[in-house]
Amino acid sequence: MGLSEPRNPGPWGGYRLMSLCDRVLPGWLLEAAMRTGVFIAFALMREQRRHSRAYLETLRGHPVGWRESYRHFRALADMLRLKLRAGRGDPVPMEWADEESSRNGLLIRGRTPMLVGTFHVGASDLLGFGLDKFERSICMVRQRVRNSEDIDRLLRQAAGQVEVIWVNDERDIIFGLRDALDAGKTLAMQCDRLEHTSKVAAFEFLGERRLFPVTIYHLAALYGRPVQFSVALPDPAGAGYLVHACDPFVPEGRHRQEDVQAGVAHFQMVLHWLEKLLLRHPYQWFNFLPLNPSAPAGGLSSGAGMAASD
Repeated sequence: MGLSEPRNPGPWGGYRLMSLCDRVLPGWLLEAAMRTGVFIAFALMREQRRHSRAYLETLRGHPVGWRESYRHFRALADMLRLKLRAGRGDPVPMEWADEESSRNGLLIRGRTPMLVGTFHVGASDLLGFGLDKFERSICMVRQRVRNSEDIDRLLRQAAGQVEVIWVNDERDIIFGLRDALDAGKTLAMQCDRLEHTSKVAAFEFLGERRLFPVTIYHLAALYGRPVQFSVALPDPAGAGYLVHACDPFVPEGRHRQEDVQAGVAHFQMVLHWLEKLLLRHPYQWFNFLPLNPSAPAGGLSSGAGMAASD
């Protein structure tokens, strides 16, 4: 384990215990175990509970009670359970959410190397691994954490069709991204957290101008790659997910800085689209962290860092 490897909150062996219960317990007992486990996590994880409440109150515009935060924790547990099932090889259905998403996803169904953007919303990992169904060479950009058994299982199921660029060592990020893009691979990046990036810009989101990483648009301009943002949200009619895809961004390729500026404008549209989805699915925002910081009053400059996800 590297010194820069953090760990996800929760007990050691939590993923294995959840997977074991999901395999061996009957439905009613599994539900009881899930409720008990989520309640224990909700009671003990005070910092995450505070951030959950702050997010929900910002999104809804009014105070929320403990029940809503509990539902937020439960939504995360349900997503993790399905991710562990996929890691065992069980099918987890994914369909386009609607005709508009299906049209917007034409780029994903094609063969052109591209950049796929998403957020820590819904089943983002399952969406990334699902891209291999389109016969693409996929690289997911992530931060390695010490208790990442869920991702390790998915990688074993992918059988070499999906690679991961680990960004814990920032000296390797630029070279890893360059090699993947030069090889014509599709990059899948989560674009909501500010770790490992200095290319940021301010956007309207949840009532304030907040900072988000925009490295994906710098890469799009540099390599002439289209950008497609999508999220996978639970299907209320089944046990799978519905994929929502936003209008894609295609750089014109005449002037790199103009392409970056056009990409930044596109990302503001993406965030408005995401906010509407969150209003309909408030418990699917899985950043149990402080909301993205407000933009400084004196303006903003971007540097040369690379974006990552964790």
